[in-house]
Amino acid sequence: MKNYLIVPLFTVISLVACKQKKETKEDPPISALSIIKGQLNHLDTSLYQLTKIETKGNSTDTTSLKREEITKHAGPFLSLPEIANGKYHDQYDEERLIDAQQQTLNITSTPKPGNENAEIQKQILVIDLTDISNGKVQSIYIDRFLSSGDSTIQQKLFWQIDRYFSITDIIQKDNQPDKTHRTTVAWQ
Repeated sequence: MKNYLIVPLFTVISLVACKQKKETKEDPPISALSIIKGQLNHLDTSLYQLTKIETKGNSTDTTSLKREEITKHAGPFLSLPEIANGKYHDQYDEERLIDAQQQTLNITSTPKPGNENAEIQKQILVIDLTDISNGKVQSIYIDRFLSSGDSTIQQKLFWQIDRYFSITDIIQKDNQPDKTHRTTVAWQ
């Protein structure tokens, strides 16, 4: 009689155990775009002196920048697709690497196989780990590709939090040498 009860009991336990899902808690992605917008909001209300350094080929020009112009110059950052949201996040692989010597966490996002033509080819967030409770993002690097007619534009976007941002455009056209244009906006 006892053997008859063991088999159904074992079957019920097995079914319940098989149906339970193992929950793996994944950290939510960090939004580079929201950090950049926060920086722009801070700059919009600050009294920093803004400087624009523009390099085309071998010539460099340095000028003061009005506060109202900063959003225009940060335009390439603001037009990025937000790979932290659900629509794009599933198209990217994320790798987290701790650099013990620098005391940083590097979060690198790259397109998954089959998505090699994605606009954002690489995004790296560097987070300071010296104060773990703070975990402040130090810098954001984004490698972006845009196609336009007969040319390809590779943009290298870099934002050093609370210091400066730079945009390097490398324009590639068929049968022509590459043209490089770099704009850096700094504040102090």
